[in-house]
Amino acid sequence: MSLPPKVSIVVPARNAAGDIDRLLGALEKLDWPREATEVVVIDDASTDDTRERIAAHPNVQLVPNEERKGPYASRNIGAARATGDWIAFTDADCAPKPDWLTRLLGGPIEPDVGAIAGEVLALETATPTQAFIEKRGFMKHAVTLHHKALPCFSTANVAIRRDALAHLGGFREDVLYFGDMELSWRLQLQLKQRLLFRPDAVVLHRHRRTVGALWRQAVQHGRGVAFMKRTYPDVYRFSGGEQVRRAGDLVSGGDTLLLALWYAGMVAGYLRGPAWVPVTRGS
Repeated sequence: MSLPPKVSIVVPARNAAGDIDRLLGALEKLDWPREATEVVVIDDASTDDTRERIAAHPNVQLVPNEERKGPYASRNIGAARATGDWIAFTDADCAPKPDWLTRLLGGPIEPDVGAIAGEVLALETATPTQAFIEKRGFMKHAVTLHHKALPCFSTANVAIRRDALAHLGGFREDVLYFGDMELSWRLQLQLKQRLLFRPDAVVLHRHRRTVGALWRQAVQHGRGVAFMKRTYPDVYRFSGGEQVRRAGDLVSGGDTLLLALWYAGMVAGYLRGPAWVPVTRGS
């Protein structure tokens, strides 16, 4: 019987004290063989007690950033520490199900598959905003993998071949949003590798709870779209039919106010442009 591949789970965290214990507790319950699993968590200069909470979990490799570097630089730092054949990414506000890695990586994988995405479902739908996000599928790979230009994954639930990630030079570190989408496109365009979707490999995500948080997420989404449009102008195209469909959604969706807020936030973010990581300059 062949041994399963070694998996390195990499998680960036910043000011995640309210979420990190739930995530690390879920990772401790994974049914993937412990000897074939390592967990690397990067604390990105948190100002709360996130770092202390991570350090309380003895089976976790804590990597502290003394200065804030951004989420994608933190993922690259974690990936550089990783020794697994596959690097699985998730986030501090997530909770993978116990069979996550078994469902994600347990079956046959063709050589041209560079990344495998599982599904991202709601951890809770306790507020109208959370129920709206889940209904609309903003976090679901069943939605994002069918992007009109190229399939794309999010780092809430994806495993990437370590050699492919290294060949690509990792995530772009100069941007705050949609760096995962950009990497997924490079994987396909440069390496000619494809993405595989295994929906039974589930990670639960704590969706934004308030209208204000939904607005901020929409603005971030719009800024991410602006980044992708600037980076891939010939691939990322807008269509009139898409805008007509969105207008129809506003009329018939049953959640008109929240959807209008979402679209308005996206437009506001797009007009602001990409969100670049601030450059730290020495004195």
